[in-house]
Amino acid sequence: MIRTYGPSFEKLYAAAVGTRLGDAARTSALAVLAAALTGSPVVLSLVSAMSFAPWLLFGIPAGALIDRWDKRRAFLTADSIRCALAALMTALALTGWLSIGTLVVFAFLLTSLQTVSDGCFNSLLPSTVTKEELGQANARLSASQSTAGIAAAPLGSWLASLSSALPFLLNVVTFGAAAGWVRALPADADPRATTQSARRRARSLAGDIREGIASFRRQGLLRILLVCVGINNFCNGLSSAVLPILAIRELGMRPAAFGVLTGATAACMVVGNLVAGRLAAREVPHTRVSGVAIGLKLPGFLLICTAHSPTFLVAGAAVLGLAAGLWNVPSSTLLMTSAPQEVIGRTMALFRTISVAGMPLGALASGLLATAAGVRGSSLAAAALSGAVLAGFLWQVRDLSRAAEPADDSTPDAAPART
Repeated sequence: MIRTYGPSFEKLYAAAVGTRLGDAARTSALAVLAAALTGSPVVLSLVSAMSFAPWLLFGIPAGALIDRWDKRRAFLTADSIRCALAALMTALALTGWLSIGTLVVFAFLLTSLQTVSDGCFNSLLPSTVTKEELGQANARLSASQSTAGIAAAPLGSWLASLSSALPFLLNVVTFGAAAGWVRALPADADPRATTQSARRRARSLAGDIREGIASFRRQGLLRILLVCVGINNFCNGLSSAVLPILAIRELGMRPAAFGVLTGATAACMVVGNLVAGRLAAREVPHTRVSGVAIGLKLPGFLLICTAHSPTFLVAGAAVLGLAAGLWNVPSSTLLMTSAPQEVIGRTMALFRTISVAGMPLGALASGLLATAAGVRGSSLAAAALSGAVLAGFLWQVRDLSRAAEPADDSTPDAAPART
C-alpha cells in the first residue's frame, strides 16, 4: 500500500509528476520534430541545448526571485504560462506554421519557466511534510518522476511521429493539470509569503544572489553536496558521451539494442529511489546512504571501462543507475533540511545549476580524453574521480561529525546547521 502524507503533499506531488511527464515528453518530441525540419547538426544541437542552457543563465537568479515571491503563486503562474505556450505551439502545428525557429524559441521559453516551477516545488516540499517524513516522501516522489520520465521519452517521440501537434497537446494537458493541482494548494502553503514584500524593497536581486552564495559557503555539508553533485555529473558525462562508440564499434552491440543501456540505467534508478525510501524509513543517516551511492559509482565505471562484452556494459549501466537513485533521495533531503528557509530557493537553484552544468562539461572533456587515450580512458578517469569524491566526502562528513560532538550527540545530518 502506498503511504500518503496529507493533502498538501499529494497535490504538490501530482503537480510535480505531471510537470515531469510533460518536460520529458517535450524533450524527445522536439528532437524528432527538429530532425524532420532540418538536417543541420548545428541547428539540431541548438534545439537540444535549449533543454539545459536556461538553467545556466537563469537558474540562480530564479532561485533568488523564488525566495522573494509567494511560491504557490509563482508555481501556478509559471505552469499556466507554459500551458498557454504549448497551446500556441499546437495551433502553429495544426496550421502548418511550425518551423525550426519556433521550436528553438519554444524550448528556450519552456525551460526558462521550468527554472521557476521546479524551484518553487523544491522550496515548497519541506513545508508539506514533517522533517521525519521528508526522506520517504522524497523517495516516493523521485521514483514516480523517474518512472514518468521513462514512460514519457518514448511517448513523446511516438506522438511526434504521428502528428507534430500531438506532443504540444500533451503539454497542454500536463501543464494545465499541474497548474490545477497547484491552484488547489492551501493559500498558506508558503508560510513565509507574507513577509517577503519587505525583502523586495530592502535588497537588490544581485544582493540576494550574493547573500545566497554566502549562506551556502557557511554550510559545511551543503558545500560538500554541491561539489559532489558537480563532479558526479561531470563523471556521468565523461563516461556516457563516448559510450555508443565503445558499445557499437568495439563490442559489436547492435544499434537497435543500444537502448538497453539507457533502459537499465533508468530502471535501476527507480529501484535506487525505492531502496533509499526504505532506508529513510529505518532512519539510516542520509549521509551514510549518500556515501554508499558515491561508492557504487566506482564499480559501475570500472565495469564499463573493462567490459569485453555488452553484458558487462549493461551491468555497469545498471550499477550507475542504482547509484543515481540512491544519491538523489538523501542528497535532496539533506539540502531541504540543512538550508536556511530564507534562502532555500537559492540553495536548490545553485545545486540544480551545478548539476546541469556537469554533464555537458563532462561530455566535452570526454571527446578530448577519448581522442588522446581511447574511449575506455574516459570511464577510467570517471572511476578515478569518483574514488576521489568518495574519499573527500567521507573525510568531510567525519570532520563535521567531530565538530558537532562537543555541542551535543547530533548525527552528521544535523551538523551543517551549526557550521
